[in-house]
Amino acid sequence: MIDTNMPGTYGRFLDKLRGLGIDLADIKYLLLTHHHDDHVGFAADLLHDTDARVIVHELAVPILHRGQAQNPFTKKGMDRGRFLNPWARYSMMLLSAFVQRGWGYLPVEVGDRDFVVQGDEPGLLQEIGIDGVILHTPGHSQDSISIVLADGSAFVGDTAMNFMRFFGTRYRPIYAEDYDKVYESWHKLIEHGASVIYTAHGAPFSADELKRHIGWEG
Repeated sequence: MIDTNMPGTYGRFLDKLRGLGIDLADIKYLLLTHHHDDHVGFAADLLHDTDARVIVHELAVPILHRGQAQNPFTKKGMDRGRFLNPWARYSMMLLSAFVQRGWGYLPVEVGDRDFVVQGDEPGLLQEIGIDGVILHTPGHSQDSISIVLADGSAFVGDTAMNFMRFFGTRYRPIYAEDYDKVYESWHKLIEHGASVIYTAHGAPFSADELKRHIGWEG
């Protein structure tokens, strides 16, 4: 399983899982693409109810233990990164006015049986029977990781997005700690064979769109 949803959505997740005919016990691994609350929200609940092992970047571990992501609207959050443009910032401020969001979640304990990656991990997925690689893809956050499968399917968390395009996002995350690293991560995804991008926000799209926006000449 890749990521979870916001805190408070675990019950809805279980209903959807049953509707798909998937047993909760079938989930053996939980890869967290990064530490934000909309990706880790009910991870602690899931891990409590299963024997799943966590796969996560080492930079996420202390934040997961604390159970509190950085609010990007605070001074500290803005010192750490920035919104893509004023329209993205204002739209998120408006959304936050209607959706209660504390940026926190139940702490996630990462233990000795879990997998903590330090960078690119070309062999870990192979060891657990999945034909693909884990890539460190920082930019949106320092701890962001992605998966590229042998068939070109790339699961990238928030390293790319496919929504709010009317604000000129061009598949970029609406908030990032370092946009230059976002583009470097796009290069890395393409170099490792990504052909279809599955993002956490928006519909899947062709990696050709990323190539076009970074002037790929490979």
